[in-house]
Amino acid sequence: MSIFNNISFVSLLALFSTTVTADEPNASKENEKPKRVQTVADILEQPGVLTPKGSFVLDTSLSYTQNSSNSVSVVGYTVLPSLIVGLIRASDIDRTTLTFGLTGRYGITNRLEVEARIPWVYRSDSISERDLNSGSNTASLRTVDGNDIGDIEAAFKYQINMQDAPYWIGSLRFKSTTGKSPYDVPINSLNDFEELPTGSGFPSIEPGITMIMPIDPAVIFMNFSYIWNIKDDVEVDITIPGEDSDENIRVDTIDLGDTIGFSAGMGFAVNPKFSFSLGLSHKTILKSKINGTTSSDAKLLQLDSLSFGANYAVDRDTTINVGATAGITADAPDFQLSVRIPYTLK
Repeated sequence: MSIFNNISFVSLLALFSTTVTADEPNASKENEKPKRVQTVADILEQPGVLTPKGSFVLDTSLSYTQNSSNSVSVVGYTVLPSLIVGLIRASDIDRTTLTFGLTGRYGITNRLEVEARIPWVYRSDSISERDLNSGSNTASLRTVDGNDIGDIEAAFKYQINMQDAPYWIGSLRFKSTTGKSPYDVPINSLNDFEELPTGSGFPSIEPGITMIMPIDPAVIFMNFSYIWNIKDDVEVDITIPGEDSDENIRVDTIDLGDTIGFSAGMGFAVNPKFSFSLGLSHKTILKSKINGTTSSDAKLLQLDSLSFGANYAVDRDTTINVGATAGITADAPDFQLSVRIPYTLK
């Protein structure tokens, strides 16, 4: 579960908890009976924080992701620690991704909801590279892009407890392989993409658990998830040019590294219509396996990012959510901006 899905829960809870405070009288009379403390279930008129039974939420979203990387690759071998025989390539890559998503959520019961998401992905890479050993004074610039449907997702969410906070929500998400796989797009003689993929190429199953703790006027949330990438058979022939002869490597089975994710944050209601949230997200991507073995140069990837979200309630059925995420580790995307507009149909 991504952190922006958590932000929508947080913003909704913070919004209605502030409304409760505003409706209470400033001073109570001695002869009046004390009011029972209202809960989130009272305000939402249903005992839960998920989509109410029989309600349908249509959530449209648009996200922009920017990432850049500088790399130096060597095709050859090392004779001495300071002497390399082969071709050295230096590259500067700017990656831009636009994703339009259409998500539908339906409340089967007040405890259980189902969700389906269909993304459309556009990717563009601007690559500036120079072959240092060729004596070139200028860098060549090439642009590669691709657009198509992404990987369609389906999820179930179940609220474990209904009365006493903190509220615990379990989820199970499945990601398909409807997007273009990295192993299905054409590559050139240097094993570079001629067209960018829009999917991972592998199905995955993601169980998760979310905790939501309303502390008027704030809401604290935490989420833990584990993404299990199911290994699959592929047919890839990679040719590595050498000094004497080219080396051909055939890849038959790839097992992508699983991902362990944790996120936490706080939402705060400014007034009954506006709230904001701050959060931290961490992901650890485990080592991948090729043909059943782990490569000697494989490494763990650590992705950490800070996020800020703002939520404005247009009316009871429509909200506007804006979220921004900044990566704070080398492997995380540099920047992501997301706009979501959930609309509730009863």
